[in-house]
Amino acid sequence: MALSGHHEREMLAFRQRNSAACIGALRDHRVLTVSELARITGLSRPTVESIVADVETQGLISDEPHSAPSAKGRPARRVAFNATAGYVAGIDLGLHRITVLISDLAGSMVASVLHDIDGDVTGTDLLALAASTLDRALARVGIDATWLTAVTVGVSGIVDASGRVLQSNVLPEWNGLDLSAALSRQLSCPVFVENDINMAALGELRAGAAQNADDVVFIMVGHRVNAAIILGGALHRGRNFAAGEVGDLESTGWGYQDVHETSVLGAFRGRSPEDVFAAAEAGDTGALGLVTEFAHRIIRGIAVVGFAVDPDLIVIGGGLSASGAVLLGALQSELARLVTRSTQPPLVSSTLGRNGVALGALVRSLEVVSERLYGSTDIAVPHFSVPGPALGQDAIASDHAGEFPLPPVETDIGARLAAFASTHLLS
Repeated sequence: MALSGHHEREMLAFRQRNSAACIGALRDHRVLTVSELARITGLSRPTVESIVADVETQGLISDEPHSAPSAKGRPARRVAFNATAGYVAGIDLGLHRITVLISDLAGSMVASVLHDIDGDVTGTDLLALAASTLDRALARVGIDATWLTAVTVGVSGIVDASGRVLQSNVLPEWNGLDLSAALSRQLSCPVFVENDINMAALGELRAGAAQNADDVVFIMVGHRVNAAIILGGALHRGRNFAAGEVGDLESTGWGYQDVHETSVLGAFRGRSPEDVFAAAEAGDTGALGLVTEFAHRIIRGIAVVGFAVDPDLIVIGGGLSASGAVLLGALQSELARLVTRSTQPPLVSSTLGRNGVALGALVRSLEVVSERLYGSTDIAVPHFSVPGPALGQDAIASDHAGEFPLPPVETDIGARLAAFASTHLLS
């Protein structure tokens, strides 16, 4: 009896792998004949036909009509992946800005909205703002929350596998809160909650500067500084979901050094980072001194995490990663001064900038879709495609409500997101 049960499980797993191969191939090619699908997957035609029949009942596959009748008899059956059978969302839920991205199941970006937050907010305020910002994005696509197959929200703090906040220094009222359940009620759809820096690292891995890397240290540099770790191409969360959470250690230089500081950007002595970096790029010696001082302040923590992991590269992300070569150059100089080891992992700038958390959350939503909708973890997350010409990396928001043409799949997502945002701006 046990042998029979084991055999049944093996057969089910085998069937799921074959189904995943068919769905992945069809999703990436959009339209294929059954024969083409069999050739690409290496499966027999009867197996493919059986899988297509099963998946068709879920609404994920539909017959594609022929543009003209065949002169040689009955035309081959063509099937198409129904990318609009559902949608996924990624949300960056920060204290200063909320960013919402929505894509279809094939990774085509259809809407984005940001909401800048002025002044202090409570945890309850943020939940309401997340719901209203998502509603605005959905309205511009003409769908409601029931079409969302997965929503992932990146938040500041240590979050366990169930979506419970174990510790949040920026919003202590969330400590111990099942944020996944609270947001699911607020947004009226299934919600998964993840640490925001982990999501930014995942975004870089799948669509940014770390696409060709296996082991990565990601450093978020903004109002706060912290790290995320990728090992073997996967997020390393740690036993207590706190891997990379070293920002509170005084030795890193990532904490606040003055009781009046509300952010590490206090190192710029009241000047905005944008002004400081712009002046530094123009050769202002005072501004260059502030950038060097800031780099000196945070480099020890970067070195500690980086050399402990010994990764393929260290990615500098967050809002300040858009500062051009000024900050990166200062960090590289400080690292070379601090560490005399002959081999060092290269420091590179994020290609996603402040959009990284929301994009990583979108990646995680597509991973959840593979697990829950397709019944398999074997389907790779699709590349993203975004309409519009390429511009700068950090402007993103959209109020477009119509249909977008589907361009060729793009991997330069930072530039493409910016293009999408710049022509359909809504804040």
